[in-house]
Amino acid sequence: MPLSDQEQRCIEKACNFLAITVGGTWEAVSYPTELFPQEKTPEVVVTNGTMTAAIEVKRLTGDAMSQVYSESLFSNEKYLTPPCGGYYSLEPPVDFRLPLSLPQRKYLKKQIAQEAPALKPEESGVVLVPRKGHIALASENEPSMIHCLHSTQYGELLSPVVSKIRGRYMLIDEGCEHSFFTDDGRKAFQNIVVEACERRLRNGDASHFTWQEEWRLTRGKEAETSEDEGDGVWIIAVTEAREVRDSVKECVEVVLESALAKFASKKWGDVQIIVLESSTYAPADFVIGAVSSAEAGDLTKVDYVLLVDSDKLIECYPRT
Repeated sequence: MPLSDQEQRCIEKACNFLAITVGGTWEAVSYPTELFPQEKTPEVVVTNGTMTAAIEVKRLTGDAMSQVYSESLFSNEKYLTPPCGGYYSLEPPVDFRLPLSLPQRKYLKKQIAQEAPALKPEESGVVLVPRKGHIALASENEPSMIHCLHSTQYGELLSPVVSKIRGRYMLIDEGCEHSFFTDDGRKAFQNIVVEACERRLRNGDASHFTWQEEWRLTRGKEAETSEDEGDGVWIIAVTEAREVRDSVKECVEVVLESALAKFASKKWGDVQIIVLESSTYAPADFVIGAVSSAEAGDLTKVDYVLLVDSDKLIECYPRT
């Protein structure tokens, strides 16, 4: 398998490092993956004509949670693209989390395909997403009130309902925060809740009912050049909060374990090197600390662990 541009760039930086620390001009001499397809092998073996060095490249793409998020984000970017083409952003509730389930993916793909053709560049519409809940009656006494399980919605969304009901209620609606972008959508939801409260008070009916919430779909600007062209749907979503240092440590440990497995079966070169590449999920300072805290015995199979951080190359192991 040919090297990617990212792998080639990291290998070139490792060769420059070898030229300074060992001497000579280093270039590729073999690609072990092609020679030993059944084995775990480093990316490349380079030589200066006198010595050889085996190099394995790993990009730090975040911990397990970050990787699931990224994989889902980029997978859905292509999967949700409507037949009419164009690039869109999809805005779900503020606390929505990836990944999407398969039924969600299929449903959104269908709804986006219906809504997208009517949108001009920089114009927004809504994708309707079904939700369900039920009404709990706390008291038939006044003053009337109603709350739901979400912290930010009472004043904006449910206060107009209060003047239309008698009693005190709770809307049991587990899941994300509510999401409405049109007055018609809000009013339709409020009317459905009023009717559900009346059924609960009059008949004791606490069965589930459904309504439609709105996720905003916005078409991007029209491409100005051929380089700007591209179709897709970008979902605006968040991940769970976590401590960056612990996240990077988890990522580095997993990546080092995978890289070290490439050097477990044999010595591929006179010098054996792992090259890591930082990312927004794994800033350089935290990566250096994570490598430094790795068990010394874990790294005895390699001579160097290098970190590519933008245009810089940092020696993480052994620390000089």
